[in-house]
Amino acid sequence: MDLVQTILGILLVLGLSCGGWIVWAVAQSRQRKHELAMARERELTERTRLQIEADERIQERADRIYLDTVHRHTDPDYQPGLDQQ
Repeated sequence: MDLVQTILGILLVLGLSCGGWIVWAVAQSRQRKHELAMARERELTERTRLQIEADERIQERADRIYLDTVHRHTDPDYQPGLDQQ
């Protein structure tokens, strides 16, 4: 009986000492998962922002081309590049 109690005591001590590390590892794993999700969200937000900026530049260029064409066809004295907005 003394041998069984010793073995159980050793297992209890090992379980308690390793249990803290297991809890710590699980907490770190969850923290890492959260950080990765946040990083993915930031990357998606940045890509969306860049796409919106690119779309705005395309629209501004199309507007400039359109207005230049309108001025060239309606104003005989129009010189491109003089009325920069």
